[in-house]
Amino acid sequence: MLDHRRQLLEDYRLSPEVVYSCQEDIKTNCRTKPKVVACLSEMVRNDSVAQSLVSRLGNHVGSQHRVSQPCRQQLRNQLLQQHEDVQFNPNVRKPCASDEKRFCAQIKPGQGRILECLKAHRKQLDDICHAAIFQVEKEEMDDSGVDFQLIQQCKEPIRRLCQNDASSALECLKSHLDDTTLELHCKELILERMAEQNLDIRFNPALKKACTMDIPKFCLAVWQSAPKDRELEGKVVDCLKQNFVSKKPLTQSCADHLTVIMEQQALHYQLDPVLVSVCDKEIEVHCGPEELENNRQGQVEECLKRKFDTLTNVECRRHIALLITAVQIDIQADPLLHRACAIDLVTFCKDVPPGEGRKPHIGHVYTAVLADSSARFHRLIGCSPVVFSTGTDEHGLKIQQASLQANKDPSQFCDQVSVLFKNALDKCEIGYTDYIRTTENRHKENVHSFWNILSDKGYIYKGKYEGWYCTADETFVTEDQTTLVKLPDGREQRVSTESNRPVEWFSEENYLFKLSKLRGELLKWLISGPVVRPVRHYNLVKSWLEQDLVDLSVSRPRARLSWGIPVPEDPSQTIYVWLDALLNYMTVAKHSHSDKNIWPPSVHVIGKDILKFHSIYWPAFLLAAGFDPPKCLLVHGHWLADDQKMSKTTGNVVSPQSCIDIATATGLRYFLLHEGVPASDGNFSMTKLVRIANSNLADGIGNLVNRCCGKNLNPLQIRLAVSPSDFEACGSPGLELFDLLQRTPDIVHEEYLQWNFYKGIDQIMTLVRGANGFFQTMEPWKLKKEGKIDKLNATLAVTMETARVVGTLLQPIVPSYSERLLDKLGVPRENRDWNFARLRSSTADTSLGAQGTVLFPKIKSD
Repeated sequence: MLDHRRQLLEDYRLSPEVVYSCQEDIKTNCRTKPKVVACLSEMVRNDSVAQSLVSRLGNHVGSQHRVSQPCRQQLRNQLLQQHEDVQFNPNVRKPCASDEKRFCAQIKPGQGRILECLKAHRKQLDDICHAAIFQVEKEEMDDSGVDFQLIQQCKEPIRRLCQNDASSALECLKSHLDDTTLELHCKELILERMAEQNLDIRFNPALKKACTMDIPKFCLAVWQSAPKDRELEGKVVDCLKQNFVSKKPLTQSCADHLTVIMEQQALHYQLDPVLVSVCDKEIEVHCGPEELENNRQGQVEECLKRKFDTLTNVECRRHIALLITAVQIDIQADPLLHRACAIDLVTFCKDVPPGEGRKPHIGHVYTAVLADSSARFHRLIGCSPVVFSTGTDEHGLKIQQASLQANKDPSQFCDQVSVLFKNALDKCEIGYTDYIRTTENRHKENVHSFWNILSDKGYIYKGKYEGWYCTADETFVTEDQTTLVKLPDGREQRVSTESNRPVEWFSEENYLFKLSKLRGELLKWLISGPVVRPVRHYNLVKSWLEQDLVDLSVSRPRARLSWGIPVPEDPSQTIYVWLDALLNYMTVAKHSHSDKNIWPPSVHVIGKDILKFHSIYWPAFLLAAGFDPPKCLLVHGHWLADDQKMSKTTGNVVSPQSCIDIATATGLRYFLLHEGVPASDGNFSMTKLVRIANSNLADGIGNLVNRCCGKNLNPLQIRLAVSPSDFEACGSPGLELFDLLQRTPDIVHEEYLQWNFYKGIDQIMTLVRGANGFFQTMEPWKLKKEGKIDKLNATLAVTMETARVVGTLLQPIVPSYSERLLDKLGVPRENRDWNFARLRSSTADTSLGAQGTVLFPKIKSD
């Protein structure tokens, strides 16, 4: 009887039900095929793959070969019989004959017991039998939609926890995986099914549906190989994961499902097939049953991480290294570099905190220090109010993808990053009056209000936008702004010529801004005065405006960019991140506590990489809305590190904290402003930082102050009254210093006004060197010894007055250092504005301040 039923399944001619139900299908598609049942079954399996591509590719792939519903149902009945016993399934019986004898010889045929026996010995099966079992399971899920083994093994939990609903049993049981009443054999089978879902997209209809748009776009070649590639397992999911890790613009639903898969793999080591495969012996040795805390719920992976140094299997070490460094890898780093250097990262860089790519570097600090120095200078010369804002722009696709990769909610991710930047600015003594975050409600309200103004004035319309998009720069670029580069693996990648970052082609329906209508007004603004400085950047902006401008996309589909401010009255679109971010300046102005109108801004201090956004888009938005554009853009260059471009992939990005740890915030501020020239790129060197800080702050100024304040020459600890006659009393050295002291404040004032802080510092240090030379020439120790007290006092008075002027002039540059210097000289707080930044005659001596504080401890260098 068994032989007869088996023959019915193998030969359709012996099955009148199949002949009747499938005669048209056989005639159309399988007449010439020797194994008709196999032909029909293969068509059913491939049908869903072909049909899922139809809507995405605009063709009818496989639609002419669809199996009719009656035939499909009859084949499902056949499949059920095959499942009930391996003898009815030639695709399993033949390749598993030897394994059946080895492991299942005592089991009687019928009722699926031999098939279940083989599955129970899965890890010990021959490769050919293992592949056959896998194919059977795939057929069960593709063709029947019912997992017979799961229903058998988990019958009681399905009845109790899932209302006896077999069709969605797995999804239901997954949500009860931590239920303590779940039987062990059922729980292990659920984990096995989850692993299959994570491994192969054909076992995960939810992921397939969520990534419907992404599979043809990023993984089409892999997907189309499904009907013929028996080694497909994992390739589609791996392809999607690789694109996700590479920050390709996957749809939100697909990215969310991939995140869940990775979380599942982290929680249950059985769901990471690679971990199970390459680390099985290491798990047995290091994380077996004797390790009581390893309850198969994420603890095995953590155990292997803890015992990384004791692992001996190279492949296992590499995989665990990848898991460890997944939270350390820079979100902007090359995943290929990550994979290649995984073991080295764990071996040499395990103490590096996560998220380095979102931390501030000295380029960020330089922008803030420039703006802070100018704000402090303007307060000293009597400007009021001086509003100085800085902060973080926190929306956009780049942030959205970074938060997903960091496995954090975008809001939580932004909170963490913003704190890092705010702390860095505070440590560098940045005296901002407003720290604005673009996720604040006050900003969202302003953005909506501004959008409505542009819309009401007719500058916004809906249309289709196509072009190359750079996610890292959050901007579209034209064809001639891109170029093809060859990657290390031989593939070609199109990148932006401006930033050298990857671009991708996008075609979307967005809201567009009529930028093309504003070229004339932008040119008028540009030539109205020195609105872009230095002149090299002015010339660049002028060259941009000499060309025609194209309308600008100012929104993104919500399906692609969910982390941002929605367009008013159209939640399907998200406002373009740069329109959102640039409006932070207006948000600050609206919420300023000043009684005076502080718009337009006197200056924006920016890096040259965001010049186009501030010199074209921003003034255009403002002009369209009826607001004045900013009066000036101060544009500075980038910073190199030891004459090389700073890059996260080369690992030479300079952290402000590392500089502060060695040279203090004073040393870092002084170096950046001493070496930074806005018109060109700066060059950072830790050796140079130490040398300049020691030479100027410790030896130059520090030595000058210590000489005249020391108790040996100044036992009364007073700052002596001073007048021009004291300079005359010191002869030609005194007159030369007097002339230098008279000229210096005006020169420094002009250089500070022109943003040439480096020139102002040079002039101050010329005065310091002159004062030290004067002191050395006068030899006050000899004057004291010889009893020439009047000349000694004149020498000390002249030196201390010069030091006082130096401290006053340096306040915008190194505020805490200058404060210590002026405190040391006993200068009252009310006598520290710019009016006192020159020789001030006095008739009364002043007591010095506390002398215990060292102005700048000399840095010991190796």
